[in-house]
This record gives sequence, C-alpha cells and structure tokens, in this order.
Amino acid sequence: MENYDLLGLSGGEILHQHLISHGVDHVFGHPRAAVLSLFGDVYKSPVISFIPSRHERGAGHMAEGYAKATRRPGVVFVGTDPRSSNMVTPMLDGLLNRTPMVVICGQAPDTKGTDGYQELSIIQQARACTKWRTSVQRLGQLPKAIDAAFAHAGGKQPGPTLVDILPGIGESVFDSHALQDSSNVSLVVQELNGLARGCISPSGSADYMYEKIVRVAAVINQSRTPVICAGNGVLATARGCKLLSKISRKAQIPVATTLLGLGSFDETREEALHMIGIHGAPYANYAIRNADLLIVVGATLDERAVGNSVGFAAKALDKDRGGRGIVHFDINAEKLGKVIQPTEIILGDLSETLPILISLLTPVDERDGWLDQIQMWKKEYPFQMPVARAKNRPHPEQVVAELNRQTTPMKSSTTVTTSIGQHQMWTSQHFRCTHPHSLITSGSFTTMGFSLPAAIGAKLALPDQQVIAMDGDASFCTTMEELITALQHQIQIKVIVFNSRPGGALSPAEKSVYGINICCDSKSSLDFDRLARSMGCQGQRCERVEDLPHAIYWLLRCRGPALLDVATSEPEVVPIASSGTPQGTDVGIAYCA
Repeated sequence: MENYDLLGLSGGEILHQHLISHGVDHVFGHPRAAVLSLFGDVYKSPVISFIPSRHERGAGHMAEGYAKATRRPGVVFVGTDPRSSNMVTPMLDGLLNRTPMVVICGQAPDTKGTDGYQELSIIQQARACTKWRTSVQRLGQLPKAIDAAFAHAGGKQPGPTLVDILPGIGESVFDSHALQDSSNVSLVVQELNGLARGCISPSGSADYMYEKIVRVAAVINQSRTPVICAGNGVLATARGCKLLSKISRKAQIPVATTLLGLGSFDETREEALHMIGIHGAPYANYAIRNADLLIVVGATLDERAVGNSVGFAAKALDKDRGGRGIVHFDINAEKLGKVIQPTEIILGDLSETLPILISLLTPVDERDGWLDQIQMWKKEYPFQMPVARAKNRPHPEQVVAELNRQTTPMKSSTTVTTSIGQHQMWTSQHFRCTHPHSLITSGSFTTMGFSLPAAIGAKLALPDQQVIAMDGDASFCTTMEELITALQHQIQIKVIVFNSRPGGALSPAEKSVYGINICCDSKSSLDFDRLARSMGCQGQRCERVEDLPHAIYWLLRCRGPALLDVATSEPEVVPIASSGTPQGTDVGIAYCA
C-alpha cells in the first residue's frame, strides 16, 4: 500500500490495513480499553480474527504456537502498562527459539512520561528479548514501522519484534503533513551481527563458499560412518526438511535431532536416530560417539545436546582413528563453537547451501554395514518402558506411548505441544514425529505454561490438525486460565495433564542430590478434570493403567476443548546420559527445568 492511499485514514485504520497486507488472519492479545482507538478496527475486522487471552503471557505463547505451526509471524496486541511486562517471557522465548512474532503495544492516553503511576517503558524492557524494536512518535512513522517489524520478524533468522505506539496516534488522521513526514522516515531492515548473507564469503566471492561446500562434499563421500545432527534451523528454513530428507536418502546417512529439531526428519524411517543429548536416545548418542564424521545442520550444540563435551563425537575428532571432523551448516556465526568447536563451518542460508551439497553427494555402498549397526543398537538400547500392574496408576511413559500408538494412523494430521519439565522429555522420547509441526515446544528458554496457549495458536493456524497439549500438573497451573479462551472460541484443542504432584521434576532432585523433601513436595493433587468441567470444557480422569487406552480414545474423539487428567504414578528420575553412552550409565539426574 502506497502512503498516498492512506490519506484520510485514522491510525487504527492504517494499522488494520497494514496487518491485512502482511497476510495476518489472527491476532492475540489482552490490551486495555484505553487503547481501543488504536486496535478497534482490528477487533471488528471481517478479515482478521482477534483472540482475547485471559493473560498477556498466554497471548504471547499463542502467537508462538501460531508462528511455529506456520513459520509466519504471530501477532500480539497489548497495552503499554505494567501488564505489558508479562510479554517479556514470550518474547525472550521467541528470541532464543527463532520464532517470528510481532508485538504491538499501544500506550494509554494517561501516560505522562513522569515515571508515575503504572508507567512502564516497554522499549527498555524489550532490549534484551527482541530482535528489533521501535517507538512510533508520530502518525507518519506508523506505516513503515509496521512494515519493518514484519520484515525483521521474518527473514532468514526469525525472531520477535516490538512496535510501541504513543497515545493519540490511533485516532489521528493521516493528512498531508503525515504524508510528507512518512516520506522522510527511514526504517531500513538491517542484518544482525553474525547473520550470513547467502553464500557470500567475507571477501565478497561466492566462489569461496562454493569451494568450501565442494571440499565438505568430498569428505562426506569418503566417510564410512557419518551422522547428521539436525536442529531448529532446518525447521525455520523454507524447504529445510525436504532438503534434509534428500541428503539422508541420497547418501544413506542416519539423522539425529536436537529437541528443537524434532519434526525436521521423519522418525519412523530406519535412518532416524531420534533425539540426542542428556535425555536423548542411547543409540543416537552411541552413533555420534562412533561416527567418523558429524554433520551438524541448523543445530545448536549446547550443554543439553552435548552432555559431556569430552566424549562428544570422540571418533570424528580423532584423526588417528580415521576421524573426519565436525562440519557445521548454519546461518548465524554467533551460535557456533560455544561448547564444541567445528572443524569446518559452512555459513549461509540452508536453502542455498544444502542444494549445492546435495548435487555433489554420491551414494556409498559401504554404509550398509553402518546402518545395520545402528539398527542393532536400537534393539539393544531402547528407551526403557516401566511396567505397571493392573489397577495401579499408569507411568507417564505409558501415557505418551499409548498416545503415540493411537495417533500412528493419523500422524500427518497430529500436532503435540509441550511445556517444560519431565513430561517434555517423556514426550520427546516416546512420541514419534513425522512432519515439521509434529512437536511444538519451548526449548532454549524452557518456559513453564507454554503448552496450552501454544496449542490454541497452533490449532487456529492449522484447523485441520488434531492438536494435543501435553503438560505437567505444576506447569499447567501457570496458564490453565486459557482453557476459558479455548472454550469461548470453541478451539478444539485436547489437553493431557500428567497429575503426579506439584513440583514433580524438582522433588526427585531434592531427594537425590540434597537429601531434602520440603521445597516442592506435596501430598495432595488437584482434580483437573473437575476444574475443566467447571469452566464448561469436557473433562475425564484416568487413574488405572487398564483404563488408559479407553481414556485416550475418548480424548481424541471429543468435540470441543477437552482435558484428560491422568493420575500418574510418582515419576522416576529421568537419567542423564552423556552423548555416546547408553542412557542411565552416567550418574546424575535430569532437572528438565
């Protein structure tokens, strides 16, 4: 939309039109009535659906769920007052997880700039948790500010952006003075530090990077026991999952993933090694330890993925044993080498570098034995499944395994969300992901209460998907009010609550490490099914292992929002396994927080 087309429109109408021009169909928020002049046109829009949350943080996580499901920016409205500080958690979570978001804050007319009652500078708060931010002081700045916010939120490295709009702009009319002012506004989309521009080398030669990829392809073709480690960067890249699948299939290379990389590779394929790391599959860690070449694609090798850095990719880094090193494909140089230093870095957009690599790869017949060895490790070191006796409470792992079994025929139309805690680890270990939005979770920032609102956002983005929110009892309590949001708008999400006792992930840590049993331990547990019914949602409780299949069958076939409260046995400690050793051989426990 050209700026002269805006003549005669109010600031609220301009905001509405620009959101439509950027393809926005849902907006989440919890703004105060004082900013109605700015957001009112969106509230009554025939094109955009506004979803009012019960809490600002819930709106932010809904936008995250929407963005993770579609790779399009999720949009949030909020008023600039103390409530806007509740957006800090979703914005920082989005920044660390590369989630595109646009947060629009409307300042109330009573803001005086005197640091008085209920005054808050959201711009200052947002410095550490946004990719880009701006303050709109005059109406003429508004159109380019919105355009720049979407440009920054998307791009090759997505993230949250913030537009803070001063009072009075919503009702102001775009006149000739605003038109002239808008032509002088310069909000240039700039690249972040460390963000590569395509395949151009520091010297400016595209041939430089091409030669590096040729060299890496030769190393891969010579490798006999390579492993790919895929991360969130694959999911954030257009065609990233298809390119990863092509590499694995053409060169016969097994694929492991980080937690945030789950869904980037079909886990039902024989080449799938599933998740690596301290809570990962033992056979995946074995494969990485014994690989002569590790190919990292869009993944962050942090402490949770690496575990004991001394033994990580030991053979690949040992030239005397035929190791060929660690090759890292990524777009952000600042994420590389903080825990494990790669031997070769291909810095650039995966959608540009991976097609070049694919064209240079050749099949290697000797890898049949390597793939057979991996299948043997899968049989020898599977995830352990505890056995529950009849009339006993089900173990949490059994809940996830049963959900995985019943959703197997409809995997392509099933999306699971999780918050953080032990339930996140059980889900990542026992639920098999087959497509890019199979699992939507909080990773780097590990946010409690993420699951339920994120499921609402994902369901609105993908209405044909069966969206199931997995949550622990303590985590669910932090955002359970958003069940009312789901009911009000008849958003047909399903919720499974692992009801053991509050603080389930911390109590084992206290007992095992500190020898105490006072901080988060509780003898009581809530009846979340009754809570759901009190809100008007459907609710059911499962207390015996033999009732679990029927309970999940009921949940999957409910119409409207529904909750299954599973009274699980007290969870055992999730063991830490360093990369390259079977799960549970290392001494330690998982905090999962």
